[in-house]
Amino acid sequence: MPTIGQLEKLLALAPDDPFVHYGLGQELAKAGKLNQALTCYTKVIELDPTYCYAYYFKGQTLDQLGRSDEAKEVIEAGIQAAEQINDGHAVSELMELLESLA
Repeated sequence: MPTIGQLEKLLALAPDDPFVHYGLGQELAKAGKLNQALTCYTKVIELDPTYCYAYYFKGQTLDQLGRSDEAKEVIEAGIQAAEQINDGHAVSELMELLESLA
């Protein structure tokens, strides 16, 4: 996996690439930089509203930050996005995450 620095360089070259924002979010979350990771996941969803796992990790990150009501809203939006593109696996994982927060 690329480092945060490498991903930031890629982002400078491709600022509208949701995959780069997602990867950066993942690495920031691993480094404990949850607020920065949250910003990345939000950007992914803005760029590609069907990027289901961005909803998953955004919801998870919000929950880790103690913002469980917001997390649930994001996860519910992710379930709707996954249903729209017929991604049953994403629906299942998002529903499991939602149930774990209840």
